[in-house]
Amino acid sequence: MSSPLLQAAFPAPVQPNRSSLRDHALALLTVHGVPALAQDTADEATRHAGLATGLMEAFRRTRDAAVFECLAQWVTPHLLGRVRVRLRGLTHLCEPAEALQDALVNIYRYPQHFLASRAGAFAAWSTTIVDNAIRRRLRRSRRALDLTLQAPEMMAERADVGLREPDLAAADQEACASMVAAFQLLLHAYLQAYATLSPREQLVLHQVEVEGVRYAELAARLAVRAEAIKMIVFRARKRVLDRAAAAFAAPAPALPACASA
Repeated sequence: MSSPLLQAAFPAPVQPNRSSLRDHALALLTVHGVPALAQDTADEATRHAGLATGLMEAFRRTRDAAVFECLAQWVTPHLLGRVRVRLRGLTHLCEPAEALQDALVNIYRYPQHFLASRAGAFAAWSTTIVDNAIRRRLRRSRRALDLTLQAPEMMAERADVGLREPDLAAADQEACASMVAAFQLLLHAYLQAYATLSPREQLVLHQVEVEGVRYAELAARLAVRAEAIKMIVFRARKRVLDRAAAAFAAPAPALPACASA
């Protein structure tokens, strides 16, 4: 948590000047070619939301540490206010600064799930992340509170429901080993089917399914229409599925006959 990218998760004693921070944010958006949304409107709240959305979109595209640091500084006062509103009367169970840090960590970790569809997109997306961070912390706090309210002798007499019986634990271990073996077999069949695709199909499927590149972005890179990328992905997935299914449906090779004693 001491990473310089996440230091802005805690409210700084002295917040940077909002005007200079706005200028810095606009400069970063210009460098990365991301439009500054809704900056010509007279409504200050809309301008703030649009700038946050632009910064988040720039971070989604580039993963630039400077962009995330600027985003965190820009939105921290507003996110912290949102956390405090959600935690009204519950701060004894959850520290607002810690919930805010959890939210910023998740914003940093999952930018690929963000969609800059409108000026208020980041406000709506971050609200969901803040609410989820608060729910997780409250669940953990309430479980800890339940334990502290129980007398030690009562806890000693109560059966540990989290402890598995030995036979059930052994069965679970066997089932887990079987699942791992089945998954390895499935992965082997997938890789064999993937190897039969054309180089273009492999490239497109890898970019979409592994790298998480969007259709429109990949289409621009390859100078084709987004519809063509969708069709390539559809056909590649179907070929992989059909060939993997055929591999599983093929009869097993006959075992060699045992030599007579």
